Amino acid sequence: MATTLAQTSPQPPFPTARAASPFADDGGLTRETQRRRCEEAAAKIKEFLLDAPQTVDTERLPILLETYRTQAHEPIVVLRAKLFETLLRRKTLFIDDNPLVGTVTSRPAGVYVFPEWGAEWILKELDQPMQSHLGHVGITGEEKALMQEAARFFEERSAEAKARALSRQLNGFDPAEAVAAGLFTETAPYTIGAGNVDYETFIGKGLGAIIGETEERLKAVPVTAENSAKIDFYRAALISLRALIHLAHRYADLATTLAGETSDPVRHAELLEIAEVCRHVPENPPRTFREAVQSWWFLHLGIQIEQSGCGSSPGRLGQYLEPYYQADKAANGLTAEDAVGWFKCLFVKILEYGYYQGLINARQVSGHTGHTINLGGLDADGRDATGELDYLLLDTQIAMHNIQPTITILYHDGLKEDFLLKAVDLERTGLGQPQWLNNRIVMERLLVRHAKNGITLKDARNCINMSCVGTGVAGKTAFLHENGTFNLAKCLELALNDGRDPGTGHLVGARTGNPRDFTDFEQVFAAYSAQVGHLFATIRPYGSLSNKALGETVPPAFRSAMYGGCLERGRHVFDGATDYYLYFVISTAGIDVANSLSTIRHLVFEKKAVTMARLLDALAADFAGYEDVLALCLKAPKHGNGEAATDALVRRVYDDSMERFRAVDEKFYGDHIANIEAYSLSIHNYFGLLTGALPNGHRRGSPLTDGSVSATPGTDRAGPLALVASAAQGLDTVQFGSNHFNMKFHPSALSGIGGARKLLSLIKTYMDQNGSHIQFNIVSSDTLRDAQAHPDAYKGLTVRVAGFSAYFTRLHKGVQDEIIARTELNF
Repeated sequence: MATTLAQTSPQPPFPTARAASPFADDGGLTRETQRRRCEEAAAKIKEFLLDAPQTVDTERLPILLETYRTQAHEPIVVLRAKLFETLLRRKTLFIDDNPLVGTVTSRPAGVYVFPEWGAEWILKELDQPMQSHLGHVGITGEEKALMQEAARFFEERSAEAKARALSRQLNGFDPAEAVAAGLFTETAPYTIGAGNVDYETFIGKGLGAIIGETEERLKAVPVTAENSAKIDFYRAALISLRALIHLAHRYADLATTLAGETSDPVRHAELLEIAEVCRHVPENPPRTFREAVQSWWFLHLGIQIEQSGCGSSPGRLGQYLEPYYQADKAANGLTAEDAVGWFKCLFVKILEYGYYQGLINARQVSGHTGHTINLGGLDADGRDATGELDYLLLDTQIAMHNIQPTITILYHDGLKEDFLLKAVDLERTGLGQPQWLNNRIVMERLLVRHAKNGITLKDARNCINMSCVGTGVAGKTAFLHENGTFNLAKCLELALNDGRDPGTGHLVGARTGNPRDFTDFEQVFAAYSAQVGHLFATIRPYGSLSNKALGETVPPAFRSAMYGGCLERGRHVFDGATDYYLYFVISTAGIDVANSLSTIRHLVFEKKAVTMARLLDALAADFAGYEDVLALCLKAPKHGNGEAATDALVRRVYDDSMERFRAVDEKFYGDHIANIEAYSLSIHNYFGLLTGALPNGHRRGSPLTDGSVSATPGTDRAGPLALVASAAQGLDTVQFGSNHFNMKFHPSALSGIGGARKLLSLIKTYMDQNGSHIQFNIVSSDTLRDAQAHPDAYKGLTVRVAGFSAYFTRLHKGVQDEIIARTELNF
């Protein structure tokens, strides 16, 4: 009948436009339709995330308690694997408009809590406001009750509780007073990121093949007492790897069910394609670029479900996905626009992920999740590794303007000009990305750090930024703290108060003498240095005990399996099995110390403009009534102006801290040596709240200086070239684990091709002088002040804090004020 009607219908007098069919010949969606759906979904979901509050998802907690009560007979690594398995089998799933599927929690913008790491914050802070990277974290009364129940269960069982108990028993040290004083923070209470696991191998082989290899490894292990832990690890790894495949199949089942319920033919086809993809990956090697991206996301999802935290880097994402892109382009006509569409879907997935682990952690990281994608760098033969997807990842971030993931350029002189100019285009958006790392320095650092671990030149060339500014070997480096963070400025404050913290009244430092009796600058420096030595003598043993507690409490089977080394050695990450470790403590406020020491040297001992007694009285009064002393302190020589004497003092402060650190013989992971990473995240604001007045003009409770070689806001008066020269000399960029440098320019400084070339010339100048890291805020201070006054009008305004970008209006006011106060430079 339809044919007859068509034949007898009158023909129109002119051709009519017909909408192209959204369906391909095989019944699936056309690439054009898929790309449009990706673009629409990414835009819609990002808009939702900017407005939606994050919420605590407590669905994990009853499963956690049940597992610990029913599986207590199992070795802890197997128990943890069974927890992972049960959660992945029971967690509530949903599929939204994003054709890439999978979320950490059972609701959009949800966050998990992990009381088995640390329960104290839950019991103490449930009535405090919670804030993560997307803003306020909501929680209901019922959810609070579940959190309290879980916290009480783990009050004495958590890694935090075990580390403290061991420290009191073995070392007679309780960290509580030092933490309250703002001297350092702990490791054990907080989940941390994965570093960079071997996504390339696990995507390429598929989990099915990895499981087969692991089964063979398990069968080959003789059952002996010395192999007991190895057998348990392999059992746990198999449970975990199979669990992730099951999760993917659950998403396939859900997509199939939803397809049967929709009357929209386009959505029906889309859901059936989702089901087909999830049936295939991550169990099998990807057949298309889309499957490769989905496989990556499932693997990453497993890591974050097992252990949410900051610093799980995608690494060289574009470079290991490049073969799938090129194959799909050649076989199926995949375009650059198609790839960008899939990356946009991935970027909103990454943006959605968050966590909350108490007030101290929130103040230190401001919700930063450390999803750092590396572009550029060198290949195994020492040639430029930049691929087509590296360009497309820049295009994606220029379009998306996401705070996460964050983009790092592994800078070397062989990078092409068009690539560099596209990176400057991203800088011009004001996002605070990309950050730039000196590939040569990072390679040298890895070769020195891992000399005893058998590192090869090929591995060193495969370097990456793994989190904020920390570096490692792609796919082979685990991310672990020896202990959390320490406050060099507090060490100086203690030296000026004979070891007693003025804020709490506790004696948390060494007795280094009454500073009113000091008669020369070297006595001041010696007292400060002794406080640093006392700090490390205290916290480094505590760090070893913390890692012992973590290994005995929360060994992660899934992410351990994905590191280079763990499956080969049959041990988990806390058992020293990974090929390489980024094993470290974080140093903050070195510039505050150097500027303060410079002020003391200049005012008290060189110019004799003020006595030590009067300076100390001014500090005790937070400069109230001593405005003349404050004015002198602010005018004294400061870092960032290319002055040789001040620059040398900065280097001396950092060299001294490394010498004091290495003087303490702690080798929890044997030849995997611990190191100092000098950076700040938003730790400079947190420690600033707990630090009193300092000779550099710091007022009690205000932020300390960001980064490690950034200038204290307003003190760099000689222009960008002088600042770069000072920063490049600030510390030994090879011996230290990282070097962190922020600069702020008015947007007009980057206008036109001339502005772009000036910025690139500045970056090269810095790198040529052995600078390690540099990043930029391209924003007007007037804009930031207006956003502070009218936050609703600036919900998408982004800034670079220190190693990460953030939505400005969702930052703590202290961080906002510090960024506004940074010197606004121009060329």
